[in-house]
Amino acid sequence: MGFLVPLALIGLLAVPIIITFYMLRLRRPERAVSSTFLWQQLVRDVEANAPWQRLRRSLLLLLQLLLAVIFAFLVARPFAEHPAGLARDLVLVIDASASMSSTDEFPDRLTAAKRVALEQMAQVPSDGRVSVIAAGDTARVVANEATDRGRIARAIESIEASTSASDLTDALKLAGSLAERARGAEILVVTDDAGSTVPNVTLEVPVRVATVGRERDNQAIAALAVRADPSGLKRTLFVSVANYSASAVVRRLQILADGSPVTARDLALQPLSRADVVIDELPAGAAVVEARISAPEASSEGSGPVDYLAVDDAAWAVVPPDRLRRVLLVGPGNVYLQNAFALLPNVELYGATAEQYPATTGKELFDLIVFDGFLPTELPRKPILAFAPPQTSALGVVNGTLDTFGMGQPAADDPLLRGVDLTRLHIAKTQSIDLPPWARPVIPGSDGPLLYSGLRDGLGTVVFAFDVRQSDLPLQVAWPILISNLAGELLGVGPQQAVDPIPPSSPVEIPMPPNSLGVRVTLPDGTVEQLAPGATGASSVTFVTTRQLGIYRAEVIAPPPPSLAPGQTPTPTPLPSPTVSPTVNPSANPSASPGASPAAPGASPAAPGATQDEPLLFAVDLFSPEESNIRPGDGARIGSLGTDVPAESEAPGMARDEFWPLLVTLALIFLIVEWLVYERDGARRILNGIRRANPFAARGAARRKGSA
Repeated sequence: MGFLVPLALIGLLAVPIIITFYMLRLRRPERAVSSTFLWQQLVRDVEANAPWQRLRRSLLLLLQLLLAVIFAFLVARPFAEHPAGLARDLVLVIDASASMSSTDEFPDRLTAAKRVALEQMAQVPSDGRVSVIAAGDTARVVANEATDRGRIARAIESIEASTSASDLTDALKLAGSLAERARGAEILVVTDDAGSTVPNVTLEVPVRVATVGRERDNQAIAALAVRADPSGLKRTLFVSVANYSASAVVRRLQILADGSPVTARDLALQPLSRADVVIDELPAGAAVVEARISAPEASSEGSGPVDYLAVDDAAWAVVPPDRLRRVLLVGPGNVYLQNAFALLPNVELYGATAEQYPATTGKELFDLIVFDGFLPTELPRKPILAFAPPQTSALGVVNGTLDTFGMGQPAADDPLLRGVDLTRLHIAKTQSIDLPPWARPVIPGSDGPLLYSGLRDGLGTVVFAFDVRQSDLPLQVAWPILISNLAGELLGVGPQQAVDPIPPSSPVEIPMPPNSLGVRVTLPDGTVEQLAPGATGASSVTFVTTRQLGIYRAEVIAPPPPSLAPGQTPTPTPLPSPTVSPTVNPSANPSASPGASPAAPGASPAAPGATQDEPLLFAVDLFSPEESNIRPGDGARIGSLGTDVPAESEAPGMARDEFWPLLVTLALIFLIVEWLVYERDGARRILNGIRRANPFAARGAARRKGSA
């Protein structure tokens, strides 16, 4: 045994000092009395002329001597040495991924990993240096070549569990870079080794692995999505629940819309399987849907084992916006098209002739423009549905009109033909158009496609090579279904439909209108962060604080209204969305009169409302099979990524065990005992007061007194 501060043993001099205080004779003042008969003890003291007296048996003296010895040894910091089991330079990697929140270890795997890491510190040589890396959503160094054991312990305790999937590849690469700076360094990884992905890295240093985790039982929401059907008539919810346990379980699935329960059902999940649930009806106007799984309310033996991971038991999805869409029909007037679009929900149809189109204002406010037998010289930057284009354009090269042609077999799995039967379709004549490179044929023909679709410069585009009035298509049941499918594809590719959940810790680009001061983001826990544009005139900001699971709400910070001059009256602040002065014929609005005729010249829609004032909602969900599959591994595959431990490094030095925790405990115990002995009267009064205040003790004393 040795001492880190041997000079502190000078404190043992307090032992003879305490003994001297107890041996010194008491000096009392002299007083003249008539007799000493009543003070026999005093007479004996007076008769003792020696300045020292014999030590008497005293518990206080013994306790004070023990405390003096303990405090001296505590300051001297005694320790014992033993051969170290780890290298003098150690890089410690602690897995902090979502699976480390599993509660099969008390209280969770991450806490157990911290305990293991602290225990392993006893195997590091006394002069060793330790670097600590937290492998969460990113690899992060929390301590670099630290020698102070207290600092290392604080760095380990500061690591928090992540809600995202963690790839150990980046953490091991970072650990390898730190280990290469010192000769004979090692890497120690503390992880549950769950999942099936092997880190893609090769290390030139030894790698040791300490694993935590005991159970694999877990159920998770593996997928959650809300989709609108092509017609926009309804919203469909799709939920997938996965069972990663080797036992059959029963779990309750609960669906909530904007926080209100919608439905709940019990799911019987087979081992290592999934159960898919489709819900066709969601409440009208719902913005957010949440799915939760839990144990059945009526708990039974058949419900299965405990779910050890809670972070994947809930998921959120944003419902696609159900906003009004505006369609501009340009052509001589087609009652078949007008009636078909009038059947679609949330669609307003406006009309203009080919002559009126150049003078039509507000074209940028339309979501879809339909050209019937007409194409302008310059195509608008909008989704387009074209019928019988008369000339060559970006929609395709027109070679002429065909009276004789053949129709090929349409693709059965094309989404535009879902529920559409074209076996009895007859076409009198069509345009011969070369298929452009951005398109796919939907209805092939012998001399060019009859119907094709695709993304033209990122804009949805569908082209009919024929005039529907030159066919019997509008007379068939397939016609309104086909228009519904077309509207679903053409009106469903805009940025407002991008409502799919994003993984945790992923950056999000938030659009920002001109002249705005920034964006205010409300996190799922209610905290608020404000983002300022990175540059003047920036159209978006990047939000990166997406570690929490749940719904985020982003709102644009509008600039303050301009200050008024003295005596000036305030005027209303205009909406940030574009507005025009509409000159629309009321009959062109199908909401007022379905199947209306085209509008007057200069037709433009009314302002669509302050859509930019509405908050942007997005969801962050785990949806990671690698993290939800919490089956722990043995760490062999991670250990194989490094080199073998050389024989000469098995005992690279001496590790040190300090005894200060034991000494502190003994000192505290002896202090309490000394106080109880010295203040035994006060301690007795306190104990009696507690007994009197205890009603049960008072009743017992009363019963004993009564029985006596």
